[in-house]
Amino acid sequence: MTAAVGIDIGTSNTKVVRVERGVGTTVLNRATPAGLDDLLALVVAGLRVATEAGSVDAVGVASMAESGYPLDADGRALTPLLSWRDGRDVIEIRSLADRLGADALFEATGVRPGPKPSLAVWLWLRAMHPDTFAAMHRWAGVADAVHLALTGELRTDHTLAGRTLAYRLPPAGERLAGSFDADLLTEAGLRPDRLARVGLIGDPPSRVRPEVAAETGLRAGTPVVVAGHDHQVAAWASGVRDIGQVADSVGTAEAMLNLVGRVPDRAAVRRQGMSVVRTVDGSTEALLAGTGSAGGFLQWLADRHADGEVSDLLALDSAGKDALAGGGWLLPYPAGRQCPEPDPAIGVRLVGPPPAHLGVAALEAVSYQAQWVLDSQAALSRRRTAQLSLSGRPLHRSPLWAGIRATLTDAATTLTTVAEPVASGAALLALHRAGLGDEAPLLSQQVQPVDGLGDRYRERLRDFIASARQPGP
Repeated sequence: MTAAVGIDIGTSNTKVVRVERGVGTTVLNRATPAGLDDLLALVVAGLRVATEAGSVDAVGVASMAESGYPLDADGRALTPLLSWRDGRDVIEIRSLADRLGADALFEATGVRPGPKPSLAVWLWLRAMHPDTFAAMHRWAGVADAVHLALTGELRTDHTLAGRTLAYRLPPAGERLAGSFDADLLTEAGLRPDRLARVGLIGDPPSRVRPEVAAETGLRAGTPVVVAGHDHQVAAWASGVRDIGQVADSVGTAEAMLNLVGRVPDRAAVRRQGMSVVRTVDGSTEALLAGTGSAGGFLQWLADRHADGEVSDLLALDSAGKDALAGGGWLLPYPAGRQCPEPDPAIGVRLVGPPPAHLGVAALEAVSYQAQWVLDSQAALSRRRTAQLSLSGRPLHRSPLWAGIRATLTDAATTLTTVAEPVASGAALLALHRAGLGDEAPLLSQQVQPVDGLGDRYRERLRDFIASARQPGP
């Protein structure tokens, strides 16, 4: 019987899950620390608990993208985690985009030039913290840093490399590169040998170092893989692998991965605030759209109206379902809107009369926003959604959430029943890439639309979009 451990280093929490016979058991779930030493200690603690339950055949590491550490020559982090959600100046990346052309950069990489990609972080470090930049021997994405500690090899996955703005995305049908792009790195004063090697499909996995084996309880030589970008890993694990399928991964943020096969117009995708990526299989093109807050918006409201308790915000009385599609609606943008039709200045706003239930209105707001993204992706790809797969712990906080999503879309909708799909998916991918497991997806269940509200919700969606396009007060 094979067993694997999946590690998910998320924006808010780090999870470690042991998977046996397709069933995952969470052995650790704690806040993600900023310091690399603290993060590695957390991972070691999780692995130690996981191995106490029995031997482990493979380890997979998934993480948030666009986040990492500058490392010195001894592999020590020179700063705390530099995260995608950190606020920083954008002067350097704007200057680069002006000089090279934003559309040209997007055509080359599939990534919008802005403050989040790693290339922007390196430009910022060089300009604002030259001593740190000069001392940086290598850069490690957050998953790459954990892989380095476990195996001694600095590797990443193409799904993470593809979020850096320093990795070329070739035309559909052409093979991905095994390294970062030298010309793009030159713009930040770097070389490919300062970054991780990019793992591709078919590459053999790295192996756990003997000293790490003694510390964690793993066997020396256990295969370790960087499974990839957390949202992409959850999509693969949920069975989203065919053109026409969409994976919606909900956490603090939300990401919609729409497998379209080939993107007709990359520049149009950039203008809508989305990205073009290759999926876990390395060949299928997809549209990736992000919303900065989904579960995060619920927490934002709970902090202001429910003493920080999301469960209290969403608590329903016997008349809870009667609140659906009632009253006004919320615009769920505590930090602006990334897509579609990007608007960094828009904020949270109530449109119309007070809603009948604030928690229900919050679920409807993030659902309207998500459906607007899906409709925009369909227009860009000229392909309708055939299946929508939902996953993520926040979706399990209320039985209404998935039902609202299924009501708004015309596609068959499923909900992955596993509470930690990213960590579980990282474990399954590790087994698969080590040749020890099949490609069976995580368990899911069909989601039924809310009876009698389809037309009403589509009407309210049109009104929501119209109001979201209006400038704020």
